[in-house]
Amino acid sequence: MKPLNLKPQHLAWVLLVPFLILFQLNCAQPTSAEQGRQLLEQAAEAMGGLEALSAIENIHREGTSQRSSLGQGHVTSERLLVGRVSPFQQFIDFTVPRELNLSGDREIPTVADWEKGGYRNVFGMALRPLEPQQMAGYKLEWDRDIAQFLVHALGDESTIEGMSEDLVVALRYIDGTTYQVSVDGSTHLISKLEFTEDRNPYGDVAKVRTFSDYGDAGEVQLPFKVTTQEMGEVTQVREWTSISINGELPEERFKIAEGLEERAMEIGHADTIHVIPSELADGVYFGESMHMNNMWVEFEDFIAVIEGPTNEMHSLEVIRQIRETVGDKPIRYLITSHHHSDHTGGIRAYAAEGATIVTHANNEEVIREILTRPHTLKPDSLAQSGLEPQIELVEETHTITDGKRSIELLHVPNSHANGYLAIYLPEERLLFESDMFQIQGDRWQVVLDDTPRVPEEGKAMYEVVTEAGWRPRQIVPGHGILLPWKLLEDTVKASN
Repeated sequence: MKPLNLKPQHLAWVLLVPFLILFQLNCAQPTSAEQGRQLLEQAAEAMGGLEALSAIENIHREGTSQRSSLGQGHVTSERLLVGRVSPFQQFIDFTVPRELNLSGDREIPTVADWEKGGYRNVFGMALRPLEPQQMAGYKLEWDRDIAQFLVHALGDESTIEGMSEDLVVALRYIDGTTYQVSVDGSTHLISKLEFTEDRNPYGDVAKVRTFSDYGDAGEVQLPFKVTTQEMGEVTQVREWTSISINGELPEERFKIAEGLEERAMEIGHADTIHVIPSELADGVYFGESMHMNNMWVEFEDFIAVIEGPTNEMHSLEVIRQIRETVGDKPIRYLITSHHHSDHTGGIRAYAAEGATIVTHANNEEVIREILTRPHTLKPDSLAQSGLEPQIELVEETHTITDGKRSIELLHVPNSHANGYLAIYLPEERLLFESDMFQIQGDRWQVVLDDTPRVPEEGKAMYEVVTEAGWRPRQIVPGHGILLPWKLLEDTVKASN
């Protein structure tokens, strides 16, 4: 065989052609982010197409809902208070945006309107405006509703970061959250969203939303079952029997309840939670707020606060009011009545002030978790302070005193919460309690029913307090309005 005698220019072409082929092959291979986009585009097509999804202006879903409350378990060993399955309708108008929910057989309404604020019906006793964090929560859910999710995910304001081999797309979404979006390999439909978000009072909380039972909803395919898990607990299950899009909305039911229009608009986007202090005795203040209250007591060299409810926004406003009413003495103690998250959601702000959190021994694990969980997504005052939270545990009784003024604590066994403390100022004859006995009626609400009712746990508190020899004159409630002790006494006797 004759040896090839290639000229230099021919040799250059021989070497260049394989290089060009390899280069073109490499250029043709999509990046991980491009593969992720292609997968989400396939998901949009499987749901009916991006154009059809973009055309959804409103949606009406009807079926059942089961909502369970995280951090509201009757005993501290159970994180969840499991809710009942009940009829549920949801109307969302994405153009405003706004939402109307009708719950139960009585179709009890909740309205959230981004322009006008919102309100909810509280157990048929009062109509209450939605607070800022509640409105923000609705806005978050409108943006991530599965009917709108891919429209935003494939838009310019989101960033697709990549895709794994198991068909999970990493997505930086319009709300700033990073989602892991799972796509079913056979149907090409979204099956799951996994993400971490800030969730009061636990901070960084892992959340999983699962979509199943896709079916026809007009021109698109939507899931007829949606399940939400938080911290490994199922907190919401919604199963729809019908879904319709772009229908006529019940405008009358979207209206803010009469008497709440101005308050709903003012409160819905406020940068604080209103707290109105009233002096019950020298140096003793009732911090009245919408839905949740607390109390603070001035001692010779320090201040004790009773109850740290709701969230940090609420607590920071209380602390501001404390400084205006009793000055700059250190807040040494924050006393919690029980472990439920609506009553402990603001305790971290007091720990950031250096206060010791006083609670019943049964609550130790729950309180310690609230005080020590990471808050990296939205660092609060405690996360920024670097302070080590301090906890003081109470068994049956405990007294905080400076020799001149006292606060007495008493364990009340009951079915509502197994680490419950009643809180009493003996000289002033003031009893602070939460959830045992209440009447709605603060200045922010429209009251529907002010009939006093005493649940079994209220009767238990009455018996324990009476047996302890306490002689309250007035009840300072964690919810609702100030009440005379005699009203509880009379109501218990009447119910017996």
